[in-house]
Formats: sequence, structure tokens, C-alpha cells
Amino acid sequence: MVHLRKRAPAELNDQTADSNGHSNNNGAAAINGNHDESQESIASLKDANANVPPPMYKAIRFFFQICLHSFYGNVEVEGTENIAPDNYPAILVANHSNSLTDAIAILSTVPPKSRSMIRLTAKDTFWHKPGVFNYVIKNAGTIPIKRRKDYDNQKVDNANAMSALIDSLGTGSCVCMFPEGISRYHPQLAPFKAGVAMIASDTLAQFKDQPDFSLTLMTTSINYLHREKFRSDVLVTFHPPIVLTPQQDPKLFSSVKEERAEAITKLTELLESTVRSNLLDADDWQTVRVGHVARKLYAGDLGTRISLGQYVRLTQKFVSAFGQHKQESLKEKQDQERSNQENSGSDGENSDSLEKQQPVKMNADTARKMDELAADLAEYQDQLDFYHLKDYRIKQGKPPAKVLVGKLFQRFLLACLLSTICIPGLILWAPVFIAVKYQERQIRKKGPLEDNLDEIAQYKLMISTFFLPIIWGFWVLVTFPIALFTAPGIVVLMWLTIRWLEDLIHNAKSMLSLLRLLFMTEDTMYSLRDCRQELAGRVHEFAVQFLNLPEDPEDLVKENKTKKADSGWMGKLSGSYFSIKRRRRKDWNEVMRLHDVSHYD
Repeated sequence: MVHLRKRAPAELNDQTADSNGHSNNNGAAAINGNHDESQESIASLKDANANVPPPMYKAIRFFFQICLHSFYGNVEVEGTENIAPDNYPAILVANHSNSLTDAIAILSTVPPKSRSMIRLTAKDTFWHKPGVFNYVIKNAGTIPIKRRKDYDNQKVDNANAMSALIDSLGTGSCVCMFPEGISRYHPQLAPFKAGVAMIASDTLAQFKDQPDFSLTLMTTSINYLHREKFRSDVLVTFHPPIVLTPQQDPKLFSSVKEERAEAITKLTELLESTVRSNLLDADDWQTVRVGHVARKLYAGDLGTRISLGQYVRLTQKFVSAFGQHKQESLKEKQDQERSNQENSGSDGENSDSLEKQQPVKMNADTARKMDELAADLAEYQDQLDFYHLKDYRIKQGKPPAKVLVGKLFQRFLLACLLSTICIPGLILWAPVFIAVKYQERQIRKKGPLEDNLDEIAQYKLMISTFFLPIIWGFWVLVTFPIALFTAPGIVVLMWLTIRWLEDLIHNAKSMLSLLRLLFMTEDTMYSLRDCRQELAGRVHEFAVQFLNLPEDPEDLVKENKTKKADSGWMGKLSGSYFSIKRRRRKDWNEVMRLHDVSHYD
């Protein structure tokens, strides 16, 4: 059992800065010795009230919560009990696949009652230029970091920033860091840089004479099912903490260079494997796509009756299995990561069978069958994409033409109703949709799409939230004589419009599917059903024998004990009429599109 140790109040004022040895050892960008505004921010880290969140930080956190819940349809949080409380020195380590949105997700999902403040890092150029955004960054407790690329790739001095960062940890601060060192939209987690482990090493060395000192490393996995798609889903998982102490981890600050380097490498690998353990991680997007198809064939009927966390872990099992046999080195690496994860005590109180069961090792014959199954699953999904149909439509078969026509008429009437009641709200939302679409097209011109999707998601999110108060204020002024009613009414109408628009799009998608079924020949449907039935049998056999999944997928529903994080009034409002489970009865992986998105590249 891991125990956290709180910094005693008497100790918090006794720590002194030691900038020696931190200049070039941690591989991170840093700050130089100029006395400017960034230096003032660094000096504030040593203040006795450094862990008291400033008003600007609280405002940013509230703003980020609005951003996240306005753009994404469902935000599920797991493991909040693993968050180290206030005054426990901690570093929050997370994957970095979605630029600024990752910071927004973290600050929005960490309950203030668990951790009142999490410090972020930002490039120090924000401190050298005027502007509203720069002012917000400077006054939100952010740590300025100098990057080489901002200074013509010249060598930068990081002594002051790293020393202040370590001192802030000594006073019980929590600092968020992204060890990948870059934000990118790739199917595979980038190798972690050793910066976090080196900072942990320097921190333990500085406070080694404090018998009660401990440093908590909180690993976090952030999954965006479709990061740049409006109203898609986000899963944030806080893993059980890794607690370091000078007494238990002396090798991390050993005077023997080789011994210290080995300890830092092992800690970096442990952090990477723990974050990777709850991500859809693969060599290529095709493997992720095939994993989703296999999950649908095994447990497609479960839909949203399982939690989003179970959905991700179930898909991850298939993704890992299909990627496992592609190269022997990857297989050995995954085995080592699983071993490291077990040694870290990663089984939490809310863990389920999807976390505990490990895949059975495959021989050469099984690997060959896996290749064949992967190819067949990809071909089946290609057929679904060609006919623009979902898997459950094939499983149900083609209803009689009379039934199809009746369902089409019902959905047509519903579409007319939803379209009519959406019109007033769409007028309010029009500036947002136009600005977002324009910015998306501009970003797509910059280069390869996979290098810019995180920027697209970031701008979509920020533009949406930026326009909301402007639109609200404008219409309140226009209707000033009755502003007492229109002020809350505009907010309600815009939120209802999004709800109705989602229903309208899913209704239109259903109409298109019914039309395709109406004109599909019986032979085509029989061919697809036979293919599906044969694939489902193979997938189920593999899932039970090699992935140790339940014989009956319904068993996973009984394990669904995930509690949605308290998100205040927005969460309570979305818990009834706006319930994600009432809106999406088939699957988690849906977005506001007239066609299913099965390609992730």
C-alpha cells in the first residue's frame, strides 16, 4: 500500500534554493538570469503562499471547464481518488496528443477539493509581449520556460527555472509536465524524455535530509476518441501514484553516475508504461481501426451500458493484440511494460477485469491467424464504409420494405420538428460555426493533417468559448428591456439547440441508413451478414482464448461501477435530459457527422 506524506508546515519555510547542478542535467528548456517579469514569476514560486491559487487561476479553471464541456459531449474521469491532496509535493505526468486541450482537460477534471492548484509550464515569450492572453498566463501561477527554438536554437540556461520548480515542489506544489516533449496526433505514444525523472532525482537530492519528505508522481492518460470532432468523448484516467522517498529510492540521486542514470532510465520507462497502459496505442492507425471493428463484433450490443473507460480498455486489448505480433521487439517491450506496471501496484479499487486480465502469449501459428483476421476485419469495415451502414444494421438484417418506409416517414416528421425548433438557436450559434470552419480550413492548408489536428481541436474549442459570452452579451443588449428573461433564456436556448442538433444529425444519419437498406439487394445483405457472422465467431473465440475476456460480454456491464466526476451544475444538468447514454444508445464512438468516422488518420 502506497502512503503519501504531507509536508509539515514548519518545514515549508525552511527550504532554501539550490541552483547548482540543475542547469544542464534535466534536458528541459529553462530560463536565464535576466531580471524581467518572468523572473518575478519564478521568484513567486518560493513565496510562502505559493500554493494558494490566485484569482486568475480560478477564473482560468472555470473558463476551461466551460470550454471542455461545451465542445466535448461527454467527459468521463477515472481515479480521482489517486490525486495527491494539497501540500503533497507532486508532479502530474500525462500524454500530450492535443496541444492546449490537454492542459484544459487536466485543469478541468482535477476536483478543486482534491487539488486546489496545478501549476503548468509555458514558453517564456508570453512574459515578454503584451496582450490579454499573455496577461492571463502570467498571472495564473504558470512557470515560464525558455525554449531553444524561440532563441534561434541557441543554448539556454535553465538553472533558475529548475531551481524554483524544485523549491515549489518542496513547499508542496503540484506541477504538470508532458514528458513526450511535443504535442502530436499520432497513433503511438512518443518515447518519454528523461526530464521528469531528472527533476525527481534533483528534488530527492535537495531534500534528502528531510526524513518525512516524499515526492508523488501522478500519471495520467488522456483519451480523445475524436479530438477535433465537435461533441465527441474524452476519457481522463488518473493512475495510482508512484511515491518516491530519499530513503527508499537512493539510487535516483546516487553519486555514482552510472547508477543514477540507470535509475532515471527505469523511472522514465515506468512513467511511460503506466501512461501507455490506458491509451489506444499502436504502430499505425490501421491497427486502431481494426481494433475498433473487433470490439464491435465482440461486444457491440453493450453500447453505452459499459463505461467509457471500459470501452477504451476493451478496444485497447484488441489493438494491442493485433499490433503485438507485428515485430518481436514490440512484443518484448510490451511484456516489459506490463511487468513494470504490475510492480508499480497499478490495480486500484475501481479496477475491472479488463485491467487485471493479461493476454496469453501467441505462437507463430496464432500470429498468422491474427494477420488473416485483421485483414478480414479491415475488409469488412471497408464494406460498411462503402454502404454507409453500421455493424448493428447488418446484424439485424434487412426489414421488410413496408417497415422501412414506415420508419423513414417517422424520422422525416421528427427531422422536420427538430429542424424547426433548431432555427432560432442556430442563428445564435452561426458566428461560432462560421469562425470555426474558416479557421479549420486555414489550418489544414499548413501541411500534413496529422500534424495539425491538435491545433484544429485547440482553435475549435477556444473559438467556441470565446464567442459564447460575446453572443450572449450582444443579444442581452438587443433585448435589454426584457433582459431579465433573455439573459438566462439565451443560455438555455443555445444549450437546447446543441441537444436538438445532435438528435437531428443522428436522426438524419438513421434516415440515410434506412434509405440504403431500402435499395440494398437481398443478396448483398445476406453476403454481409454471413461475413459478419463468421468474423464474429472468430473474434469471440480469440477474445476468450487469448485475451481472457468473458465468454458472455454482458458480464462487463455488471462491472460498470464508474461514477461520473462531479462537474457542478453543468454535470447535474447533463445528467437528465442531456444524458449521454440517452442520446447515444448504440456506441460511444459517435460524432456529429452524417457518416461514421472509422478512419483515424
